Amino acid sequence: MNKIQKITPLIMLMITAVFMTACTDNEKNKLDNRVKDYWDAKINKDFDVAYEFLTPGWRTTEDKRSYVNRMAGGKIEWVSVKTKSKECTQVDVCKVKVTLSYVYRFPGRGGKIETDSDLTENWLMKDNTWYHLPKKDR
Repeated sequence: MNKIQKITPLIMLMITAVFMTACTDNEKNKLDNRVKDYWDAKINKDFDVAYEFLTPGWRTTEDKRSYVNRMAGGKIEWVSVKTKSKECTQVDVCKVKVTLSYVYRFPGRGGKIETDSDLTENWLMKDNTWYHLPKKDR
């Protein structure tokens, strides 16, 4: 084998790595946008839109009307969200840590508290779209 034949596989490997990194960065940017859009919908109380961000599997367990009623009847009013970190164990599976600012209204007492809280969310990609997989809390 001459020098060119030895170098060619290395160059191809490097080019492949660059394209894979770019693809991963692109997917992470898509994920950032989906997380922001999901929380913007919840902050704006547009629960019909927020429902569409849930995984197709999750949506088979709770219809849109039930989800909207549950969200609208909550004691929490989301104010803002900030993504803190992302950890992707696979190309299509990520844990996203966000900091939520919210107001909690005490039922019957009229009081409220404003606070921040960190939350780790599961996000899955299906058919080139990122979806939120909530923890079962109902």
